[in-house]
Amino acid sequence: MGQIPNRPGGPWRAILLAASVLGSCLQPAPAQTPVTIVLTPPSPVVGGDVSLAPQNLPQDVLVCSWYRSATTHESSRILTYYPPPAPDQIPGPAYTGREIAGPGCTLHIAGLTLSDTGNYTVLIQSRTGTNPVRSIRVVLRVSDAPRPALSAGAVAGILIGSLVGAALVGVGAYFLSSRCRNKTPKKNGAPVLVYENLPLTAWVGPVAQPGSPPDPSPIYQMLQPRQLDVYEELKN
Repeated sequence: MGQIPNRPGGPWRAILLAASVLGSCLQPAPAQTPVTIVLTPPSPVVGGDVSLAPQNLPQDVLVCSWYRSATTHESSRILTYYPPPAPDQIPGPAYTGREIAGPGCTLHIAGLTLSDTGNYTVLIQSRTGTNPVRSIRVVLRVSDAPRPALSAGAVAGILIGSLVGAALVGVGAYFLSSRCRNKTPKKNGAPVLVYENLPLTAWVGPVAQPGSPPDPSPIYQMLQPRQLDVYEELKN
């Protein structure tokens, strides 16, 4: 058998060239890196700011629109952003005045409130690529602003103040109770001796007889009905 001639322009060269072209056409297209959205800070709080930045964007972005929902309905559009060389921002129906777009189709939201919690969607349109229009969604969660913790000195001050207040209340209650219990009835500015737990016809004394020297032996006098009324008034 003779050898296959190796001549320039021969049929074997044409066959090899066709196979090379066919192989290059059958090679799969490189997979596109998925676009994701990163929140900065990752845990935004009420009153703070947050940035929603798409990652792995194509280089030839024409326009991107942000929506405050899981869909791209026009009523939920926050804004539409046109990147350089002629950057521009067009507000939408869901624009609140706290949103602004920046390079890379990043959405900045200032002065966060609890109502900002929810789904956000960005619609990105590029000039070329197998997928010139992409829709990416992210969930923004605003937790309430943390309250400052009390220092050890503040806790000790509150505890001491509570104890002092309780002590003052107890002393005041004891003073009022003692005063009411030891109150002596008076008549015409002079104290009147009152015997407790006596029957209705109570006794008071000693009573000195007019014009007589003091008698060492006490004399007791039965109260009359009118005197009993005075006694009850003085007692109450």
